Amino acid sequence: MNWKELLARAASRIDEAQAIQKAADAEGREITEEEQTKIAELLDGAKSDKAKGEQLRELESFSASLDEPLKKLSPRQPIADDNEPQSLPAQPIDHVEKGKNGWRCLGEFASEVMAAGINGAGSADQRLYIGAAASGAQQKVGSSGGFLVPPTFSTQIWDGLYQGADNLLSMTDNYTVEGESLTFPANAETDRSSTLYGGVVAYWIDEADQITSSQPTFRQMKLEPKELAALVYATNKLLNNSTTALEQYITRACTAALNFKIGDAIINGEGGGKPLGVMKSGSLISVDAEAGQAATTILSENIINMWARLHPNCRSRAVWLINVDCETQLQQMTIGVGTGGLTTYLPPGGLSTAPYATLMGRPVLPIEYCQTLGTTGDIILADLGSYAVGQKGGIDSAMSIHLRFDYAESCFRFMTQIDGQSWVNSAITPANGSNTLSPFVALATRS
Repeated sequence: MNWKELLARAASRIDEAQAIQKAADAEGREITEEEQTKIAELLDGAKSDKAKGEQLRELESFSASLDEPLKKLSPRQPIADDNEPQSLPAQPIDHVEKGKNGWRCLGEFASEVMAAGINGAGSADQRLYIGAAASGAQQKVGSSGGFLVPPTFSTQIWDGLYQGADNLLSMTDNYTVEGESLTFPANAETDRSSTLYGGVVAYWIDEADQITSSQPTFRQMKLEPKELAALVYATNKLLNNSTTALEQYITRACTAALNFKIGDAIINGEGGGKPLGVMKSGSLISVDAEAGQAATTILSENIINMWARLHPNCRSRAVWLINVDCETQLQQMTIGVGTGGLTTYLPPGGLSTAPYATLMGRPVLPIEYCQTLGTTGDIILADLGSYAVGQKGGIDSAMSIHLRFDYAESCFRFMTQIDGQSWVNSAITPANGSNTLSPFVALATRS
């Protein structure tokens, strides 16, 4: 699906959501819970389509800008270098494909970078000089530093950051940052017992009564993407032996490394040079353990109490995030019914038909970022749609043989810029009720 189709689908989703709201307005009623869930799903889908569409449009525009120098380049014409004017050999560029700068695959590109570093710039494949060098003292002499990885291969890694049903980044509220930062007017609401949105009040009035004015309070939420880099090493033996295996290895290793750091930051990031994670958010609610509860245990009462503190508007999107050590506890949980008991946890493929285990009807996702069993953060109930992420650009990638030259290894560097934080910076007091509510709920330490 191209970017135009994605943006058109996003607009269609918005139209459908608006039609649901307009139908309810025409009937003079509030939207039902089912309609509210449907609107939320349509909005999430529209946001995802818009982000992907804009990314594809940017990629297409960038790729088009690379086509022009490729068209002007004669099949047997070397690129002139100020320092080595006649040193580059004439080599044909075959099968030039958009975004690949003439390379068939990442492995072929990597092999030629290694050859250029070992044999010198005079033997370098001219395709390496399409675009500027990523590092080194001079713009055109890539062999003195590194070579830019063609954009299509970088995009493969970028796409991988959103793959996987349990991928946390794909569940967040994503925005594209074009400048240095992105600032939003975020809701500063903390107490709904007397006002909404931090100051808005509605009144019943008699005929000719004056309406009392009110206004919402907002806070400024700023996303400033921070740089995240991954280094992937590949032995020169692998570079020489298999271009296909090399591409698979690098793509998988880099995607996994970046995904791990991003996922960990979404949950545990301290802010500052990293995103501000869920566990450090001012909106996080920590539910106390039961009186006399044993250490390293999880009880059905814990689950019920956590669910009760999740904001109702977040329940249709919430997921349970757990450390894998929690599963043995979840398997044993029951709720007493008469002289028997009712299983609380529904494992996948067993008592439930969903691809994931469920608690309170919501998916249970084992992830590495949760803390060990018995510690705050070992089980988290989260609506990640309430977590805003700002990303700048895609993946900036380069390769060099020099960093680990004495180990006969080549190095790939991949960099991206990302930031994130909760839309809500405080737990919310409901209109009626004594317990605060939040999109993020954790179970306190049991010791």
